[in-house]
Amino acid sequence: MGKVVDFRQKIIDGIKTLYPTMDVEWYDGLFDEKDIADWTLKTPCARVAVMASKSDPTFTGELNALLRVVVVLIDENKYVSLDGDSRAWDMVETVATWAHQNQFGHPDAAPALNVQFKRISQPVLRREGVSVGVVEWHSDLMIGTNKVLQRDFVWNNGQMVTKVPSTKAKILGHVETAAGLSGDETVDVTPEVP
Repeated sequence: MGKVVDFRQKIIDGIKTLYPTMDVEWYDGLFDEKDIADWTLKTPCARVAVMASKSDPTFTGELNALLRVVVVLIDENKYVSLDGDSRAWDMVETVATWAHQNQFGHPDAAPALNVQFKRISQPVLRREGVSVGVVEWHSDLMIGTNKVLQRDFVWNNGQMVTKVPSTKAKILGHVETAAGLSGDETVDVTPEVP
């Protein structure tokens, strides 16, 4: 699994933690009324899209991919007319505050920035009792191979060497003071390995 797909899955898993009974899946970033009609069969639900907007090379040889993340949240009226609106706003606010400055448990992701959220207002959806909210943000994700780790560190059998063998060393010295006293002294200079 690539890093982008893994990152998207971590966002999906995070939303499932926020809303354990919610149907959460990925989508390709585009949706229309037919998609919403299909998704309303599983309300409340969320659909997560991760789209690359641009990438910049870094000194490590990796690409810093600026990802555009879009989460569509859908609910419908349940008990009274238009009660889906308040639940949709609540979901939008919860996901937006959760996403802000979140790395989503991915070690190569930067904290999410530029969180935006809105409710989509459309008369056809409103008449059908469907409420749609969208949360969008940008996350940087380092992808590719870090050439600095390969170039500047010692590797053995495909693993980075983090410990080296140590030796024991003792220094024996003869000391004479200005008062005419003398003696031998031994000092242990074995380096400490953390």
